[in-house]
Amino acid sequence: MENIILSKLPVETLERLRPHFEQLSLAHGFRVIVPDEPIRHVYFPLTCLLSLVTRMEDGSAVESGTIGREGMSGIPVILKAKTTTMETLVQVPGEAIRVSAEVVREEYERGGVLHDLLNRYMHVVVVNGSQSAACNALHRVEARFCRWLLMSSDGIGSNEVALTQEYLAVMLGVRRATVTEVAIKIQEADLIRYHRGQIKVLDRAGVERLACECYARTRAEYERLFS
Repeated sequence: MENIILSKLPVETLERLRPHFEQLSLAHGFRVIVPDEPIRHVYFPLTCLLSLVTRMEDGSAVESGTIGREGMSGIPVILKAKTTTMETLVQVPGEAIRVSAEVVREEYERGGVLHDLLNRYMHVVVVNGSQSAACNALHRVEARFCRWLLMSSDGIGSNEVALTQEYLAVMLGVRRATVTEVAIKIQEADLIRYHRGQIKVLDRAGVERLACECYARTRAEYERLFS
């Protein structure tokens, strides 16, 4: 499995970066970015899924986005922010390539292909964040569930996704009981199989029909910029 950004780099850029690559297996819950602490590494997911989370003072949390094989963590590094208030952690365990944040920033500032790719990716992140805000306010839970399931599947390149009830509740901003009700309803339509935190998409076209417009819109924008 490849990271899409890395796969689009020319040979000469990859040769400069490759000595700094470290492929790791990341466990569920591992924090790749800790709020208000210096960001020392950038992660390019291969088969894992990262989650951008904002936590409130009372301990509640809301997810604002995911990072899979289409992207990378550590955008604040590119923007010279050094730290961020947002936490990034592993929601679906798997493989990723870790690179020193300083190395990535230096390569970005050279200009060239990586510079252009990361500028496009940052635009996609902004579009996804804006679409998510509208989606959470306006669309039904079932449609949002299908949207996030499709996004997670795309992010790890598999129709089988390990998504716990707790994660889905945070992702959708609802109670765990609501997650169970929605998952059972979609399973009864023979679109997914849901068992002990494992979701398998059986009928992707059917799930896409149930998903809100937000999935197709953000997917089309990504493909426009990265096809």
